[in-house]
Amino acid sequence: MKLLFIPFALISFTFFAQNLKTEDITYNYVKLPTTPLQPKPESYSSYVTASYEEENKKIMAQYEADVAQAEADYQRDLADYPNKVKAADEKYEKDMAAWNEKGLGAKIIEKQVLNENNKPVKEYVPQPYRKTIPKPAMKTSYDYNALASAHLKIDGYAKTQANAMVYTVTLQGFDHTQPQIKSEIKKEASVVNGVSTTRDVTYYYIEFTYRHPMTARIANGNNQEYFFVSPEEFIEYKTYKSTSSKTAPSSDFSVILKTIEDKILKENLTTINHIVNDRIGFEVTSRTSSLDYVKSKNESHNDLLEAYNNATAGLKSLTMNEALAIQKLNAAVATYNAALGESNMFDKKARIDKDITIAIYFNLLECYFGLRNTAAADEILSKLTVADLSNRDKKLKEKYTELFLDLTNRKAANGL
Repeated sequence: MKLLFIPFALISFTFFAQNLKTEDITYNYVKLPTTPLQPKPESYSSYVTASYEEENKKIMAQYEADVAQAEADYQRDLADYPNKVKAADEKYEKDMAAWNEKGLGAKIIEKQVLNENNKPVKEYVPQPYRKTIPKPAMKTSYDYNALASAHLKIDGYAKTQANAMVYTVTLQGFDHTQPQIKSEIKKEASVVNGVSTTRDVTYYYIEFTYRHPMTARIANGNNQEYFFVSPEEFIEYKTYKSTSSKTAPSSDFSVILKTIEDKILKENLTTINHIVNDRIGFEVTSRTSSLDYVKSKNESHNDLLEAYNNATAGLKSLTMNEALAIQKLNAAVATYNAALGESNMFDKKARIDKDITIAIYFNLLECYFGLRNTAAADEILSKLTVADLSNRDKKLKEKYTELFLDLTNRKAANGL
């Protein structure tokens, strides 16, 4: 925000024309858990398992047994093949000998009168072949240790194996309907020789539904359960619909299914880890907000600019240097409160007029959030309740009201 200082030679007073500036700010802070563990464990260990691995093992064992049986059958038939060929040859030779002993008249009668052709035919002995056993469809196995290391982290706790609480996520497996190639008709216009025509064009796309349920269990070192969560949104199917094209897609859906499976696995692990941290962790959380300041050509609002700089530095230091953050935020709060001593919301010529007063209130709310000072924030919110706010500021106040209500509940749960 900018404030212009304009002196008038012909009058004896000075007034300030304010021009507020707003800057977005993104910073990290530690979010208190909603249901902290008491007494607080010192550390945790995390694991990913899959409920379908036992079934996978049974399916694979049956598959390997079928493959072994097919190989044994093949080797047996291969060993018997020469004997079967020899037996067929011997039988043929014997039958031919008997055939040749028949008189010509008997042969003619059988063929022409009885319509029989009894001349021996050598038996065909097929070559042995190895029966092909198709590999069964199984749910995907993963490097579970790598998944746990990458996705399952509880902020505010050390990660160790000994005497730690156990954080386990159990995968239920990727599930999907059979992908289908669907079509839709779109109108397309074209102009030829100045004449516009519209025609129907067929577009194709792939569609299917999918889900990847999973649960999380937190227990202490004695396997006593702290809590268990099975997010309902993981049970509901989502719909995949590819970009439509005039060219019909391939009916080999394996690449698309694998891509979606990997995507939803990571998304759901991230979501469930956030749920766990929200309940028992001290989650490092990103927040995007804004701070107002006054930038003037003279030095009439340098105090507010300094407070803005202190507030910005304090908020950005919250997770890196807490002592510095508190120092900077308290300095900003002191300056803002001193400026409010000059507030005159009914005098547009005042240095701290209505617009700047409200801007300071919102800046203070952001500082108080960083300091977890809900009592001071409640006082500011009360003052904003009776102030004549714009619609934008009313909505902003509502967001801060919700923010501090949540913070108040979290502080109470943590005994702060």
